Amino acid sequence: MEETDGDYEDADDFDDGFAGPAHRLSRGRRYLIYAPGGNINAGSVHGDQRVENTGGAAGPGGRPVEAHEGPLSALEILDARAGFAEPDWFPAALAELDTGVLFVVGEPGTGRRTAALNLLCRHTGGSLDLRALDSDVDLSSWRPTHAGARGYLVYGLLPKHPLGPAVIANLRRLLSDAGARMVIVLPDDPELVRGLSRDLRVSPVRCEPPSPRAVFHARFEAAVPSPAERDRLLARLESGLLDELLTPELVPAQVAELVAAVSGAGDTGPDITGLRDRLSFLAEEEAPELIKKLRNDPDGLAFLLATCVFEGLDHRIVREQAERLLVLANGRLDAVLPERGDIDGGPVPSARRDGPRPNPQFVFRRSLDDLLPMVRARCAPKELRTGSGYTYAVEPVRFTRHRQGETVLRHVWRQYGQLPGLLTDWMDNIPGNQRDLAEPVGRVMGMAAGWGGGRRALLHIRRLADSEHATSRTIAAYALGMAAEDPILASEVKHHLTEWSSRTNWRRRSTVAYACGTQFGASRPDVAMRLLRRTYRGREGDEYVVAAAVRRAVCELFAAGSQPTVFRHLAGWADGEGPEADLSLWVFPHLLWEPSWFQEQLLSAGECAEKVVALVRQALNDDDLFDATRDSLISWCRMAAWDEQPRTAVETLLTALAQEMRHGVLRLFVDMDRDDTPELAGRDLARHALNAWRKGEPPRSGPTSVLGGPDAHRQ
Repeated sequence: MEETDGDYEDADDFDDGFAGPAHRLSRGRRYLIYAPGGNINAGSVHGDQRVENTGGAAGPGGRPVEAHEGPLSALEILDARAGFAEPDWFPAALAELDTGVLFVVGEPGTGRRTAALNLLCRHTGGSLDLRALDSDVDLSSWRPTHAGARGYLVYGLLPKHPLGPAVIANLRRLLSDAGARMVIVLPDDPELVRGLSRDLRVSPVRCEPPSPRAVFHARFEAAVPSPAERDRLLARLESGLLDELLTPELVPAQVAELVAAVSGAGDTGPDITGLRDRLSFLAEEEAPELIKKLRNDPDGLAFLLATCVFEGLDHRIVREQAERLLVLANGRLDAVLPERGDIDGGPVPSARRDGPRPNPQFVFRRSLDDLLPMVRARCAPKELRTGSGYTYAVEPVRFTRHRQGETVLRHVWRQYGQLPGLLTDWMDNIPGNQRDLAEPVGRVMGMAAGWGGGRRALLHIRRLADSEHATSRTIAAYALGMAAEDPILASEVKHHLTEWSSRTNWRRRSTVAYACGTQFGASRPDVAMRLLRRTYRGREGDEYVVAAAVRRAVCELFAAGSQPTVFRHLAGWADGEGPEADLSLWVFPHLLWEPSWFQEQLLSAGECAEKVVALVRQALNDDDLFDATRDSLISWCRMAAWDEQPRTAVETLLTALAQEMRHGVLRLFVDMDRDDTPELAGRDLARHALNAWRKGEPPRSGPTSVLGGPDAHRQ
């Protein structure tokens, strides 16, 4: 069975169906904020203030991307430094890091990664040139390959690459030669710690977090610099509430949520009086109670599970999916089956033994207002969202408590052995025309792979990867991205994606491309770009589905903050021959719709600036790519008309292009000259270049720049 028209990817569709970690690329000058599961602070804003609400299992979340392989973003490093409460063991860890390699062990949520980033940053004198290595790295064969990197973070190590004293000694030598240090973060396993001390003769540092109150005050001060504003926000809390919440067992991740909730309560911010009801770290004790309360209510159970998976979506969708689950369950959500008479074994129920039974088809069976408080959720005010070329309003259903959905699903997945099968069947059968449901379903499936574990943890996801339905393959991609957040599963995810990327099966390769546009690729951009190159085989027939997915993933990675990595790969591909050269030029015009990074390169004569000009010229000279390239560049000129820096970047690019007036550049300049936009940056340059070309005069000359173009237009 082939893809239906509804599943087929449109070359220019960057908005529908599949949405990765980045914002949609904007084709015009109108912008719409689309933040399902997120908070928008409309009140007073303080320096470094942020609110992160990852919602339930469904929400795409506001969590920033954490690099697992490749360069660590300056944003993540600075975020880790802001409001960092230095623990007592920090000085000893810094001293141990002098040896070159430091092992940090701790439980999830204790601030291991934040502490590791601060250790590397502090030890390197505040350097932001830090890189991440994935959990499947083989340190016995690894070598520092980036001259500027001063620190490496390894988040988990797999036992398939055992370490020995010789490996550690060689690692220290390599790091010393490179002027770098390495922190390896591991789980707090007593046997593991003993083995490290005994076999490797190293001293692992146990990540014991500072007191919750110290973490709270450090983060709160960073989030709200004004002492008067901090006092005002704290005064709004119920008397004794802060002492009640800051219990000794609270870990830094939970304290950070409390800080975000309190600091976000500005003049028009969240209602601080309901703080206790929203905090996610109180959800663990609530989940069993919630299931017990709804045990004899199949409608309530179905609505609870649907809200867990589809939190943040419109209430009509949540109700629809709850009804679908009820039908699919066929009695499996009923604690007690209704008594049916079968006197003498006859098939006809006896009216004498059959009592009154609720009619499942009764249209007034349960109102939305009955169901919402039953599962401790609410229907939020209308939000505007955007689809394929249109805007629509939704009334999203959200739990009162943050992360309630994930907690409930984890509880029932582990505690009720027959439920995962029912939920899997339900999530597998998402209608093909409801592609917006793929991400929440994929997130749950990815998390469930970690909850279940074992050798078959990814088996069900692998089946979806080969589905004839694009929606199922998209679900598989999101699930793989979520599963790869687990250091143990990350290795298996990469193994499967690498294997599928070289298959002849185009469906498997489309799943690889989708996955590279999710959190998996955003946290491993270099790995993702290599996978995308292997996946692409042209644009003929079914391969067009793969090609469109590849292009979308490249654009997602670029917009998510990996511009240097993405561009270096594209530039390298463009210099070669074969499918990768074709892919590079086909994707490039679409990246130009996100101009900030390109303009920064042109303004600063950055390391990629010359290649940017070369690729622009190459794309303009390609008849098939000219229209897309011209449209994006003229969009630059329109947006730069009233802004000095973008105008300078546009003029720098046009001046460099004018040095070689081939047909593509000529067509661009002619179109700029004829464009009916009143104010168009660079139009005078284009007209001057055209006049000089018609007269046979050389282009404007001036001081030579790294772009090979003059600066005379500034004189």
